[in-house]
Amino acid sequence: MFARIVVTAAVALSLAAPCAAQTTAPAAPAPAAADAAPAANVVQPGGKIAIPSGDLVSVAIQQDVGSRISSEGDTFAVVTLTDYYVHGSLVLPKGSPGYGVITHIKRAGSFHAGGEMTFTVKRLVAPDGSEINVETNGATADADKSTEKNGSEVGQYLMWGVGMFAKRGNDMLVKKGATFHVSTLQSAGVPVVAFGTNPAQINPALVKKQ
Repeated sequence: MFARIVVTAAVALSLAAPCAAQTTAPAAPAPAAADAAPAANVVQPGGKIAIPSGDLVSVAIQQDVGSRISSEGDTFAVVTLTDYYVHGSLVLPKGSPGYGVITHIKRAGSFHAGGEMTFTVKRLVAPDGSEINVETNGATADADKSTEKNGSEVGQYLMWGVGMFAKRGNDMLVKKGATFHVSTLQSAGVPVVAFGTNPAQINPALVKKQ
């Protein structure tokens, strides 16, 4: 009886061996990268793509603006500093224009009161004239700001009554070429353009002083 059990176990082991070998067979090779399907989100030139919220786009302002030289309601232009892509599709070539408006001005005053200025950029313009909605975060976003002294280096003095003077504060100035970021807002489909497409040109009629 014992010998019969041993022989039966040996037979069972020999029958199981091919199955074990089968489970360790090499997997089928992965398809070559060239055979992979293209990314579903890439839109070819001529198609349209939705603009997401929160993309940061670098721009440069195209004129001086400041609390002394500007007024509320003045408009100004910016241009993009790099190509802007959405999911690998080109939407705004470098140099695309955008337009902003000064929303608050307070001149520098007496008793060291400094000037104040707030502006916002609301849109960037694609080559075909389509607009991408954007916004700035903060009074003057992250623009490079300078202080502008009024009069001499020690400040401009105003007379208040007989023999009484007060030192005037500094105005705020953002110089032409200063760079900052705007953040995209969700926008409807904007045309995708081919690499090398020329950007739209700045419209002088949209840049004016009040």
